[in-house]
Amino acid sequence: MASTTLTTTKQQAEINYEDIKSELGDGPARFFNQNERSFSKQLTSLTDEQRACYDTLKKRWEEKERGHSFPDNMYLRFARNSPGKTKFKTESAWKVMKKYDQRYLSMSATKLEEQLMTKTLFLPPNLHSKDGHDVFYMRPSLYHPKQTPTQTIIDNLAYCMQSMSETEKSETEGIAFLANMDSWTFDNFSVSYCMNFMMMLQGRIPVRVRLFLIVNPPSWFGKIWSIMKRMLTADFRKKVHMIPGDRLSEFLEEGFEEYLPDDLASGKASIDDMVTDFVAYRKFIESPSE
Repeated sequence: MASTTLTTTKQQAEINYEDIKSELGDGPARFFNQNERSFSKQLTSLTDEQRACYDTLKKRWEEKERGHSFPDNMYLRFARNSPGKTKFKTESAWKVMKKYDQRYLSMSATKLEEQLMTKTLFLPPNLHSKDGHDVFYMRPSLYHPKQTPTQTIIDNLAYCMQSMSETEKSETEGIAFLANMDSWTFDNFSVSYCMNFMMMLQGRIPVRVRLFLIVNPPSWFGKIWSIMKRMLTADFRKKVHMIPGDRLSEFLEEGFEEYLPDDLASGKASIDDMVTDFVAYRKFIESPSE
């Protein structure tokens, strides 16, 4: 099988904020991290031990024909997110690399636009946890397992997690997840969907989930939680908090209301605007570089 050839995108060509603002306007530009270090600078800042892990993963993968190659920044991402308490562990990172679904290398906002525009799962810009982690957002009541294939929502999840891990901070420190359970019913649940979702959150994409907020769960959610928790490692369960919406201030950065989607009582950010802007931003940076 021939290796996948990746087209150089605007993002890989290291565009800047002014390029995006000029082309798309302030809305999409708010998704761009102006303080991001270039990949080359990140690489040169590694310790000798960390660089050895990166070099080993890259060499080992590319010395054999494996059906696809990884962009250089992915080798660093795998190294930084090697499972376990210590990062840059070659063998544990290698196991994740071998299980990684190569389809995710070619996912894009263009291919996933229809699903992204359902507003089920997306990235609210500038929404952070108290520990400074970027937060991605889901409205589970908008997903119906009988109507939409499980793979579709899993691809949506993988795409958002992978998009977040493109920033150095999220790649090195992890991310947070907020599920708004308003209007959620048993019709929005299936065991296979839940199992696949939980596996993705626990390592199928090389980025660490540091916080999992289940907001406004229905009174009977305990029945579902008894199923869910068996799918989670003991360490991951400690990251899960089931809370009412009025406790969000305990977990999110001060001023979060300005960036929280407006389908939650305290949220002031337009969902319609942020999803439209997110798709426009992603399509722009993923387009081929001239």
